[in-house]
Formats: sequence, structure tokens, C-alpha cells
Amino acid sequence: MEITVIVQMVLKEKTKITGSKTSYTQYISIPSALVRDSKYPFKEGEEVEIRIERCGRIVIEKKEEVDKK
Repeated sequence: MEITVIVQMVLKEKTKITGSKTSYTQYISIPSALVRDSKYPFKEGEEVEIRIERCGRIVIEKKEEVDKK
């Protein structure tokens, strides 16, 4: 199975989903061409939210920061 990653409709690269042999966890590797693009919104170690919409689309977004006052 292949997944296509689209960032701001600027770049499009193909990648594969890999899985853990000891759990149900899966990983998506993001190609360097996307990571190096100036519009790429994520940084290493940053928390993100991932959801599956009713239409089956997977959405990955920056996690909203909660003000700690």
C-alpha cells in the first residue's frame, strides 16, 4: 500500500507505510523533498494531531497550543 503526502499543493511525493513487528503501530516516512520545502509546517519532535475523515482522507495538523497562564 502506498500513501501520497501533499503539503500545501506545492509538492507531491510517494511514500510507504511501515509497521511495527511487535505492536499495531504504523509509521509514515515523509520524504526529504517535502521536509526541505519552505512551506513544510512541521519540526522534528513537534506534536501533531491525526484524524481520519468520513470520506477516508487522513489529515495531519499541528497540535493547537494551550496557553499555560
